[in-house]
Amino acid sequence: MRLAVDLGGTWLRWELIPGGQTGRVATAGVDPQAYLRELIDRYAVKAVAISFAGQVYDNRILSAPNISAGFDPAKLGIPYRIENDLKCAVLAEGRDWGSGSLTALYSGTGLGSATLERGEPIRGRRNLAGEIGHVPFRRAPFRCGCGKDNCLELYASGNGIAKWARRLGLAPSLDELAIRKRYEEALLYAAATLLTLFNPEFLILGGGVITHHPDLVELVKTELPTYAPPFALEGVRIERSRLENASLEGAKILLERL
Repeated sequence: MRLAVDLGGTWLRWELIPGGQTGRVATAGVDPQAYLRELIDRYAVKAVAISFAGQVYDNRILSAPNISAGFDPAKLGIPYRIENDLKCAVLAEGRDWGSGSLTALYSGTGLGSATLERGEPIRGRRNLAGEIGHVPFRRAPFRCGCGKDNCLELYASGNGIAKWARRLGLAPSLDELAIRKRYEEALLYAAATLLTLFNPEFLILGGGVITHHPDLVELVKTELPTYAPPFALEGVRIERSRLENASLEGAKILLERL
């Protein structure tokens, strides 16, 4: 038995391979180390692949702005592979859309992206390519999990929505005009930046915020020409993710390679 895991900022989701048994638990309410150890023992798991909402390099966690510190997959005691959640998601999106030239932009607890070039993720020197959420945007009156106060993630993410809501004394919702205006501008800035830098065939929008507000996809299609140069938009397809959990699907692809 093998185990695919999506360890995100909000949920820890898992699926057993083969068999397809699944489960989830709130990340904030569990010790991921102990929880996965229990699953491994209960189901006699022989290998695990983990999609992780943080910076990962060479099978090691570098940082996790939205997850409590202390998780170490090496201590699980079985063969494992751990990868950044957006790198996992973009592998799954590429398989789903049948494209090797694709950028995934996900707005959930945080804001992240990854890009496929010829079917493989663009990684950079330490696997940190695509950290769009931490690109400087404009200063906010509070700090990101990475320590900065000017990240795109402070505007175009679930965490950003919650922080602005507390600051302005509003409900943590995009129904609040003051919050939505900030969110939309940052999302469009992120999308335009990615298209200009990577020139993909597809731009796929996903993540929890997009899932709950699918109208944002049409907003991006309509308003993006105001933010991105014409050459970056020519021929690109902008779509909403069709996958229920692309990061978990990507972890399953990692299992194929383990």
